[in-house]
Amino acid sequence: MPTPSSPTHNQGQAPEVVVTLAERKARAQKLLRGVETDIPEIESLAAALKKGQEFGYARRLFALARRHTGYKSLGAKQRLRLGQQHALCTYKDPDLPNDRFQRAFEILCEVDDPASSVDQETLGLAGGIFKRIWQVEGQRQSLERSLLFYRRGHALGATNDRGYNGGNAAFLLDVLAREDAREARKAGGESAVAAAGRKEARRIREELIRQLPPLFDEPGNEWLREEWWFHATIAEAYFGLGEYDEAMTRLRGAPAQGDVAPWEFQSTIQQLGDLLQLHADFLELMPKYSVEFPLDVDRARSALREYLGPFAPAVERVVAGKLGLALSGGGFRASLFHIGVLACLAERDALRHIEILSCVSGGSITGAHYYLEVQRLLSQKNDSDITQQDYIEIVKHLEDHFLAGVQTNLRSQVLAELWTNLKAMFWPAYTRTQRLGELYESNLFSRVDDGKGAKPRYMDDLKFTPRGEAAETFKPKYDNWRRRNKVPTLVLNATTLNTGHNWQFTATWMGEPPSGIDGEIDGNYRLRRLYYEEAPLDFRRIRLGHAVAASSCVPGLFEPLVLQGLYPAKTVRLVDGGVFDNQGVASLLEQDCSIMLVSDASGQMLAIDEPSAGILGVPLRSFSVSMARVRQAEYRELDARRRSSILRGLMFLHMKKDLDVDPVDWVECQDPSDASDEARPVDRRGILTRFGLRKDVQGLLAGIRTDLDSFSEIEAYSLMTSGYRMAQFEFRRSIEGLFPAAEQNKISWKFLEAECLLSPGSDFNTVMKQLKVGGSGAFKVWRLSRPLGVLGILLIVGILGALIWAWHHWRAVTLLTVGGVGTTVLAALATLLLGPMLVRLIRFRSTLGQVGLVTAATLIASFGFKIHLALFDRWFLKIGKLARFQKSAAKERRTTPVNA
Repeated sequence: MPTPSSPTHNQGQAPEVVVTLAERKARAQKLLRGVETDIPEIESLAAALKKGQEFGYARRLFALARRHTGYKSLGAKQRLRLGQQHALCTYKDPDLPNDRFQRAFEILCEVDDPASSVDQETLGLAGGIFKRIWQVEGQRQSLERSLLFYRRGHALGATNDRGYNGGNAAFLLDVLAREDAREARKAGGESAVAAAGRKEARRIREELIRQLPPLFDEPGNEWLREEWWFHATIAEAYFGLGEYDEAMTRLRGAPAQGDVAPWEFQSTIQQLGDLLQLHADFLELMPKYSVEFPLDVDRARSALREYLGPFAPAVERVVAGKLGLALSGGGFRASLFHIGVLACLAERDALRHIEILSCVSGGSITGAHYYLEVQRLLSQKNDSDITQQDYIEIVKHLEDHFLAGVQTNLRSQVLAELWTNLKAMFWPAYTRTQRLGELYESNLFSRVDDGKGAKPRYMDDLKFTPRGEAAETFKPKYDNWRRRNKVPTLVLNATTLNTGHNWQFTATWMGEPPSGIDGEIDGNYRLRRLYYEEAPLDFRRIRLGHAVAASSCVPGLFEPLVLQGLYPAKTVRLVDGGVFDNQGVASLLEQDCSIMLVSDASGQMLAIDEPSAGILGVPLRSFSVSMARVRQAEYRELDARRRSSILRGLMFLHMKKDLDVDPVDWVECQDPSDASDEARPVDRRGILTRFGLRKDVQGLLAGIRTDLDSFSEIEAYSLMTSGYRMAQFEFRRSIEGLFPAAEQNKISWKFLEAECLLSPGSDFNTVMKQLKVGGSGAFKVWRLSRPLGVLGILLIVGILGALIWAWHHWRAVTLLTVGGVGTTVLAALATLLLGPMLVRLIRFRSTLGQVGLVTAATLIASFGFKIHLALFDRWFLKIGKLARFQKSAAKERRTTPVNA
């Protein structure tokens, strides 16, 4: 619950001389550049910007006021107030890294040490800082420290701070009681500590509803009737006591909703939703205590829905929390796996709830395509008219159109275009990565039926207002909570080679987010994120395809995306987002998602019996080890957040899920390991995974190439099926119940037609061979086609024969003669005497020779890839056609006799 504002802070200050937020920001920029003014104007301007959620400007202005030459002459109370507001804006500034919390606490200690303070504002701020640290880090000690500050603040009198410290103390007591009760439940009992915490929370709330309402009638407090936070504090106290109808009555007596800032209204409803979830947990975890102090979750939900009226669907959102979906990297393998996951989420009617869509590499390609489909839907239909079937149709479009685009073989198209490759070589400002992005738009995104076709698409075009909303006021961050169908925020993640940090593209801004940077151990500068309208002219229109290409440009295969001139004296180079975070989890954490769905189809490191000792093999393998370690650390962090209840739900999918892993005994081991003890129980060591696919099939799918070439229907549909079945199993286990149950209608997904081929049958071995060959990056069709296989063998034999003939023919040639030695010596002497005169000519001719060689090599390579696209790629796709196997199965059924 944010600190309630008090009119006393504005008394004696100069009147505001600016009107709009933009004008205030312009004035702030002038003051920060050195324009002289007095402390009252600085404080007034900072307070106005803080109210407008511009915490960055407000923070810097409060710091400016504290550096002002007149600061020391201020009274103690005014210096304290400036320091408190400086600390508040510091910990709320989203453009600072997470060490801002510690810095905010240090600022607070400079003006009033919270350990000994008797100032309720100081204690409330300290409590808020450590509460936020708990939300970020998940450490219980931060939560307990926050509670101690709030307790002390409340003990100084609820009427003095109008219940702010007491309301927060009661809430944190409930949170801690839930954690204690959950641990006691695991041991088969109820926690006395949890019961004591619940009783203390109840006592505090009873004090609040006894002491706060009379303040309305005290002389000089007329302003309280128009103070939203005061009404909200009283309503929250009633709600926490289970008096839900009285709580809503108190809110109805508050200022009209239209007169309250959207973020203030959302924050209040979110707090009530958190209390509702706590009450539901208490009914399950503390049944004895719930008999003594009854709670009625159904009535709470009903009362909240009645109060919200047309916004009633928001109740499910505030109870469940913000849903984020992360789509990992892994080339088109990951893209196709993610489509299966999206199909499952469409069936569960969960897609409408997604608010953050964080994408990396292959996930960015699918994510951008999906976002365009959602943008089209929300722009064309009112919120109340959108149904589950609309989202199912979106995924069906992806199922067909995305695969059709993939089968144009984008990677080979780039390499086959002679002009593109020559342009990339001789024009530094253009790269094959940019061309790849343009192909994403023309071959994939153009298939979205939004009227734009193959026209260029830009990042700022992704910003839109849903049908039925006011374009002037609608902001997804503050208005999504009340919609049935959320406007997702698309985050395309890349990696900055300059700093090693995460770089994000969204519909409104780009740059390095501060949250993932730890100033304690990271000494690199941060490339501040910026809104497109504030960028230099050349960077205000970033192509969507280029942003996706930056997220998916595999180092070594494609050049970095270059942003030159965006920052002074720096050339920004962006590569695949998977180098920093291949799962896309960091963006979900930054956006405070409380439910996370992570679809990880990245290329996981395989165990190999004979690792390379080569000059390239060792660093490549070492890089894989580092990536695996980062992935493991990310999962452990998410799991810790789930166990500490910071996350209400976590679904983490990966392609090696349920595959058997056995320990390896040493040579002549006399104490062999028991796999069922060290790996998993016997009942989970069958041939099937828990989600229904054979383990050998899933193992081959986990080994399929992470490339941007063509994928056959068998490969694509098998990957989609794997993602779909895995998501079905994990959703039931981890997420179901957090959202309203969807109609369980059977959906006819085309990719499921391939599922029967993933079990033993007449074509099973052929399918398994295709999936096994799918792990190779080249010569796949040569290994799948018998005629091509024979031709390949003949070619190899012919080449070997030619080499043997050449060796036999030239081995008798004398390579060293007296004349040859003499000529070499004379040439060396001539070089010493005439070298300086000829060097320019040689360099010129050498450069021409190099250009010629490169051009010739490019021409040959381009011609070779064109042949590959026209002949071998089509052959490969034909071999992997689903219809080919379906015809074979139908023929087998016709020829198989029916037993009597």
